[in-house]
Amino acid sequence: MRKAVVALLMLSLPGVVLAESPNWNKVDASYLDTDVGVDGVVDDLSFDGFRVGGSAAIDPDMVVLDNLFVFADFDSVSNDDSNFDLDIDFLSAGIGSYKHLTKTTDLYATVSFEHVESEASAFGLSESGSDKTWGVGIGFRSMLTPNVEIDTKLDYVAFDEELIRFNLSAFYHVTKNFSFGLGYETHRETQDFDIDSLSATVRYSF
Repeated sequence: MRKAVVALLMLSLPGVVLAESPNWNKVDASYLDTDVGVDGVVDDLSFDGFRVGGSAAIDPDMVVLDNLFVFADFDSVSNDDSNFDLDIDFLSAGIGSYKHLTKTTDLYATVSFEHVESEASAFGLSESGSDKTWGVGIGFRSMLTPNVEIDTKLDYVAFDEELIRFNLSAFYHVTKNFSFGLGYETHRETQDFDIDSLSATVRYSF
């Protein structure tokens, strides 16, 4: 009886959001503060840019397997010094599957198409390049509290120089639909090429 009364009081309190599993239907918009460097070649370059992306759960009636989702993320960062200009764009898109470990935590895995494109110019000269490949990843999302979510993921991306990508982010859910987050992402290649990004994100869940 006491538990029932407590539960009823919680439901009646304004602004209380009960913990639930992470929502895979979401759209994100982020500001990126990025450092790019190659050990022993150039000092780290500072970039500014943005990321847009999101994911959507696939209707179980449309597929054989349950708990599938599609996702896409597009990053664009640029560095514009007096004598040097470098633009880098990333696209990661694919399909994933998640499993409920608990009522508030999902383990998930993804398979992705990866594309990177860059353009550099200096002293009147310019050069561009691009690469396409595939990636696989594993991560988990968890509602630590009714309003606080963490998301962490590790990806392997099979460019010519193999790349490991790690992402860690935390979100505060202001309402059921709107949340704000901070994140850190790092890319590491076998030739000591590295990219580190800090992000500030606004998310809409639907």
